[in-house]
Amino acid sequence: MTKEILTRDGLIKNYLEDYFGKVFYFCLKKTGNSQEAEDLASDISLNILQAFHKGTVPDHFSAWVWRIARNRYSAWADRKHHISESIAGTDIGEYEIQDEKAGMEEEIIQGENLALMRRELSFLSSSYRDIILAYYIEDRKTREIASMLGISKGTVESKLFRARKILKEGMEMAREFGTRSYKPEEVRFAASGSQPSGLPWSAVGRMLPKNILLEASNNPSTMEELSIELGIAMPYMEEEVKLLVDATLLKQVGDKYVTNFFILSRECQQEIYQAQREDSKERSRLLDRLISDTLGQIRELGVVRNGMADEELKWWAVIYGVDYFIEAQEAYDIQCPVKRTDGGNWGFVGYEAAEIPEKCGMGHNGYGADNTTLWVYKLSDYGMWNREGLPQGEDIRFLGEIVKNNRNISDFTDSEKRIWKRLENCFAHEGEDGSVILDVVLLEENVLERIHEIWKAHPLYSEILEIFHKLLYKTICVLERTNISTLKEQLTYCASMCVLDARMMMVHDEVEAGRLTVPKDASHSKVAMALHIN
Repeated sequence: MTKEILTRDGLIKNYLEDYFGKVFYFCLKKTGNSQEAEDLASDISLNILQAFHKGTVPDHFSAWVWRIARNRYSAWADRKHHISESIAGTDIGEYEIQDEKAGMEEEIIQGENLALMRRELSFLSSSYRDIILAYYIEDRKTREIASMLGISKGTVESKLFRARKILKEGMEMAREFGTRSYKPEEVRFAASGSQPSGLPWSAVGRMLPKNILLEASNNPSTMEELSIELGIAMPYMEEEVKLLVDATLLKQVGDKYVTNFFILSRECQQEIYQAQREDSKERSRLLDRLISDTLGQIRELGVVRNGMADEELKWWAVIYGVDYFIEAQEAYDIQCPVKRTDGGNWGFVGYEAAEIPEKCGMGHNGYGADNTTLWVYKLSDYGMWNREGLPQGEDIRFLGEIVKNNRNISDFTDSEKRIWKRLENCFAHEGEDGSVILDVVLLEENVLERIHEIWKAHPLYSEILEIFHKLLYKTICVLERTNISTLKEQLTYCASMCVLDARMMMVHDEVEAGRLTVPKDASHSKVAMALHIN
């Protein structure tokens, strides 16, 4: 459309020169009577000219003109009580595609049906929707659409016919949006392994992808089914699904999508919790006995560099002890078999929101690089999740270099002093002589192996090992009963992730029994942190 046409006079001129005659013949074809055709054409033209005088500037001139023409014809037909003769029994696919776009809208132009048509357009897949919009809204010819989409003209016409049929069938349905469209569910996740690109966490930070994954969990769904269940129009759903497929969290099977990792249902979580809590008090008591009996030997390995009390050291040893006995099980497997396109080697498991009697989650995050890593146990209870913030990799590397070489603060360069300011009183402090005193457990080369040997020599070792064997076995048995296809190749991984809840159960048992005391300033506590230097 030229710039001239965008003025009111230009719009009027364009209509009178290019469309007025066509509108009359449209009316003649519809009414079969020249007098009625003149009356109807005058009514249509009046509505169009009034719109121009009110300042209307249509984006797609031709489509806009014919939309008004069909609306006014519909009103005329209603007044003449011929609506049933004009519409009923007409197949939406019978119209010629070249017939001034009269085919699709004529049957569905009635007020309520127009809303249904718009609803159904939002659920058309992109391969159909792009053609419908280009043809009816953008007023493009089929040949032009074919060139634009890189397909044949015959394919465009075939898809246009099919799309109109889909629209009509959809309009005749009594669609009901799913519960998730107005009541989204919550789901939490746990991950393991290397995550260099930020996945999987960057893909699941919003409610929509979470509920797509919940809906598709063990429930292969088409894009349309996901759109209807969540009440989200197809263009937005297609984008979300593509992101999840690219992240390897959704898998496409034919025209359907299924969640590519296991999400535990409420019932499954509750059953696992009950199984893991059976005899847990005795499990905690025996492990505490082993840890308490060997704490002095562990201290002699040089793992403490400050005035750390035995109880502070025990916080780390108790949790690490649970980790050790779990990882010692033959069936334990924390390596997820799914290959990741981002180059990462991570696993993922989800948990529907569930009523569990206690907070069982615990993270174990490593910060640093090369041969120096600060490992932090993040507790979901007692305000001990995010303690002292997240250290930067270069800070931890520098901390390891200080400790390994017994460096004095007076020797630091200006840039090193800036790094030290970020570390000071978080993971270490300055001694009276300017030395750096580490405030977390220190695990230098081979120390963990020596701790393991100390534990293996304890009389309770075999009994505790068997207890944890039963714990993992019970968890696997519960998961096997779910009979979920996604779980088949990920069974031992999921069971291994679930059994790690025993760490927080152990901490709760220890605190409840008075064998551990929650730090007064828990959010700034250094307990359950260890610097590994190899």
